[in-house]
Amino acid sequence: MKTLLAFLSSLKLAVILLVLLLVGLSAGTIVESRAGVEVAGRVVYYSWWFLILQGIFAVNVALSIADLFPWGKKRIGFVVLHASLLLIFAGSAVTYFFKTEGQLFLWEGETGHQIVQRGPDNRVASTHDLPFSVTLLDFVLETYPGTMRPSGFKSIVKVTDRDTGKVYDAKTWMNNPLEYRGYTLFQSSYQQDRGREATVLSVTKDPGQNIVFAGYITMVLGMIIVLFTRVGQSRERAALEARDAGSGAAKVGAAVLLALLAGTAQAAPTADVLRRLPVQHDGRTMPLDTQAREAVWKVTGAYRWHGEDPVLTVTGWLADPQAAANASIVQVGSDDLAREIGLPAGTTHASFLQIVRSQRAIQLMEQAREYEQQGRPRTGVVQAAEKLEPRLTALQAFLSREAIRVFPVAANPNAKWGVAPTPTVEGLLAIASGPRLPGWPTPDKIDVEIRYNELNPVRLSWIILLAALVVSILAMVRGSKLLDVASFLLLLAGFAMMSWGILLRWDAGDRIPAANMYESMLFLAWGVGFFAVVAYAFMRNRVVVLNAAVMAALTMALTDLLPIDRFIHPIAPVLAGTPWLAIHVPIIMVGYAVLALGLVVAHMQIGFTIFAPAKVQVIDRLYDLLYWYMFVGSILLIAGILTGSMWAASSWGRYWGWDPKEVWSLVAFLCYMAILHAKVDKMIGQFGVAAISIAAFQTILFTYLGVNFVLTTGMHSYGMGDSPVVMWMLITALVELAFLAWGWVAFRKNRELLEGASA
Repeated sequence: MKTLLAFLSSLKLAVILLVLLLVGLSAGTIVESRAGVEVAGRVVYYSWWFLILQGIFAVNVALSIADLFPWGKKRIGFVVLHASLLLIFAGSAVTYFFKTEGQLFLWEGETGHQIVQRGPDNRVASTHDLPFSVTLLDFVLETYPGTMRPSGFKSIVKVTDRDTGKVYDAKTWMNNPLEYRGYTLFQSSYQQDRGREATVLSVTKDPGQNIVFAGYITMVLGMIIVLFTRVGQSRERAALEARDAGSGAAKVGAAVLLALLAGTAQAAPTADVLRRLPVQHDGRTMPLDTQAREAVWKVTGAYRWHGEDPVLTVTGWLADPQAAANASIVQVGSDDLAREIGLPAGTTHASFLQIVRSQRAIQLMEQAREYEQQGRPRTGVVQAAEKLEPRLTALQAFLSREAIRVFPVAANPNAKWGVAPTPTVEGLLAIASGPRLPGWPTPDKIDVEIRYNELNPVRLSWIILLAALVVSILAMVRGSKLLDVASFLLLLAGFAMMSWGILLRWDAGDRIPAANMYESMLFLAWGVGFFAVVAYAFMRNRVVVLNAAVMAALTMALTDLLPIDRFIHPIAPVLAGTPWLAIHVPIIMVGYAVLALGLVVAHMQIGFTIFAPAKVQVIDRLYDLLYWYMFVGSILLIAGILTGSMWAASSWGRYWGWDPKEVWSLVAFLCYMAILHAKVDKMIGQFGVAAISIAAFQTILFTYLGVNFVLTTGMHSYGMGDSPVVMWMLITALVELAFLAWGWVAFRKNRELLEGASA
């Protein structure tokens, strides 16, 4: 019996369970992608075997706490952390057995008190009577200026208590739920039909949610306590080693403010005047400079067509629409599509008229629209045609001289602006040079966005960070403290430039830039710089600067050079009007950034094992640094997962919905937990920790990219299963596998040599 209890409370069992859980969760997302949400829930997430697995894990956690009693000061963090897991399990069980949820569908003027829970094929699975009724007095749909794109929607309702007869008026909108008698009503969706409007309210009553949230907070607190306990223990060991070896470390204290000016070619006076012309486009007001840059990129696939100023390019389209329609400026995007629509093989750009006169091109674009409406994946030439259509639409707006809207509607600030009566270059110049119109943004606001466009802080950042990388390599090769300081100052300057760029984009877009792939990459690189600056202040380790410069420069260079949409767009209602966007995204991206730094350190550790095995002390220091990166990165990763869960609860009334993004974030966290626990139990050594951490980072890549562009289900799925991201992820995985195999051979050879020498 004692042997069984020892095994049930052991770290070995914990690692085994963590691996089994992450494998099961991964399988769940694959099943969901192939067979749907209902099947995944039945076969994996709520299956008997997965529930038993979680139960055994809860027993393992509980017994591990009891096994270490009495706990003592150094185990407070351990107790708090593992007790929080039990609290989360308990809250989840309460939710599973006692949660009430469903939807309330109401047309304007309609009253309802019964919520409906639907099952497969949208059939009614169950109903529940509320102790109150809700009457929809009015449904208000708000749109971005000049568009039909929703910026928000809210329900104005009357709530009547069915027991007391008490009546009161209330409102609910996205991220602002309505609470009454233990139930919470969330603005979920809406429906319009022939002038009528209906609201869809998600209604929940979850007695387990607050228990789970208490567990979330306790969990992060416990991990932080454990971190500080480990730091204290590390410092004690370092002090003993320093006293024994008489070693010390030089302290470096420096601060710098580096201002960089971007030199740009002098623009033509016409373009300089026109670029500041306020226009309405894509649901917001902006300078013509931004609209022109976006139009040129969208139509041609290049940020400058033949090196010309985008403002001059689009005004050229206005000046001579016929010539523009016949010019080969529309990016085709696929050799297969080019051949399919009758263009010569290898054609990269075609004219507007060539494409619209191709019956096959029209058929493929119609097919893509049908597939989208049916929820079917678009692949091959159909997917290419789907991407081609918005390019044609963007150019068509200029050819018809409907694109540039400059006249605000005084009576309705939300209305579509009017076009110039004479939409020629001369006409636009006259408007731009004339008096400022009511409804235009202030000149300062226009200048901020133009400054952001012209400065390109992303490009300046990676150039500075590349310089930091070069200097840090020289510092390591020469062992120069002066170069150490210089490399850190350059890293600090690159971080300052990244921060300035984010602030400029924030000011231009009137929101935190954290709403799409491009903006998340900005925060990924920023997180690398931020953590490196903080970590260097504590560690004074030149490796911190080196690997931060590598990762930040690489991320910012990819952000700048990859063909990603870099323009500011309106955000979905679920992202607006909530502080969670500014909380969740930076935390999760900084977590990814710290784990990415750990990835660099792991490669360096194995690289030294291959090329400089005699540098044992360097390998040991890298191993220690990798541990700290994984630990801190894991804390930030779980904090990001938990804040995302709280955001989901505030928006939809459920803190966990088994969305693939949620699941794979948890899979990544469990991977790193398995590594850290296996390290403590000495199940894996130095090489194993580094090698498995490199493999574990593949789960981060899949969470960040694979879910978005590979899987065909979930709220974060964009690629519908057919994306070049798949190919690049496979190539990356194969390269990593080859590197690890090389490192393993070198590691085994070095170990045999050492064993032979000791014998």
